[in-house]
Amino acid sequence: MPNVLEGKRIFLVEDDVLNVSVFTTALSKQGAMVYHDVLGYGIVQHIVENLPIDLIVLDVMLRRGQNGYQVFEEIKADARLADIPTVVVTSLDPETQIAKAQEAKLSGFISKPINAIEFPKLLARVLDGERVWVISR
Repeated sequence: MPNVLEGKRIFLVEDDVLNVSVFTTALSKQGAMVYHDVLGYGIVQHIVENLPIDLIVLDVMLRRGQNGYQVFEEIKADARLADIPTVVVTSLDPETQIAKAQEAKLSGFISKPINAIEFPKLLARVLDGERVWVISR
């Protein structure tokens, strides 16, 4: 069976280095090239520097005074990034966050903790044009 993310370029915006490691390992094992920003300043510029990007995975709870929805607005405001599918991943209450993500017109929501086997498959579905709204159990 081929790797579900073979050759895909995924950019992570995640401020927890353990999560970056887990996400990167799970996605790389499925053939993705993973880039990330642990919320330094200028996230949009970091994404632009790594174009082309196929998908952005965005944490909601970020340090340094920003949240993922604010970062998403910055991403969408940049014409070079506006059409890149973006999925939020968070441990916040899924009921409120799914509604918020849908209202913001994100491509999906995945609750933490992620399932390292299912996570790449969910992102592959988003890359195929599907919207995903998944609560981990």
